Amino acid sequence: MHVSGQYDACMIRVLVAALAVFTVGCKRESAPVKDVAVAEAAAQFAAGTATPVDANTDEYRDAVGWVAGAVRLTDYNEYPLTELPQDKGRPLVFYCTSRM
Repeated sequence: MHVSGQYDACMIRVLVAALAVFTVGCKRESAPVKDVAVAEAAAQFAAGTATPVDANTDEYRDAVGWVAGAVRLTDYNEYPLTELPQDKGRPLVFYCTSRM
């Protein structure tokens, strides 16, 4: 997995407190949320079968970097759905450091 900034695979294992795969579908009911290991997420990113979504703040991203190719949300708590990819067939993997 390629990452930018000061991240490396080891740092991601340490900094990412929790990952959840969230599939955005056309159905009205909620899609299941699944916890995934960092290695599984990295494999999905490398294969192009999932999209990383960074829920960190800009300040934190500037300090330590982010996963290359990640969709960067403007706010971890509330963001417009238009920030998410239009491709509804690929799972989204949301990550943050949970540093508050």
